[in-house]
Amino acid sequence: MRQVPEARAVEQHGFEGDRHQRRAVGHKRQLLLVDEAQRAALDVPAGALKENVLVEGLALDALPPGQRLALGGEVVVELTEPCVPCWKLDALRPGLLQESWGRRGQLARVLKAGTVREGDPVRLLDVNPDAPRIIRPKLP
Repeated sequence: MRQVPEARAVEQHGFEGDRHQRRAVGHKRQLLLVDEAQRAALDVPAGALKENVLVEGLALDALPPGQRLALGGEVVVELTEPCVPCWKLDALRPGLLQESWGRRGQLARVLKAGTVREGDPVRLLDVNPDAPRIIRPKLP
């Protein structure tokens, strides 16, 4: 991962030049957004979690699938699901896989293309009304 001052988001694909952009249109993992507070709590360098966007001041892991975010003035993304940690994290530090459960950020789809720049604001938008939701919780 390399830090860049700006990245071009392509609708239904992800960032130009990112390996995940080559996946099928509409794939749930076009971008990975990570909360800076979670990254710092895990004590890993920026980019180590393979995040495409590092967000400050927003608890991403608390947001539901279907939540839409404006990244800067152009790009709109929709959160698809929490990012499940993989075995590669333990190569960074033994135990990091376990530590990162529920703290690895959110996968997202690009709904509206544009350029994301370092320092751009992030705004919560309406939740997608067609997003998956709980119908009826049950207890045993």
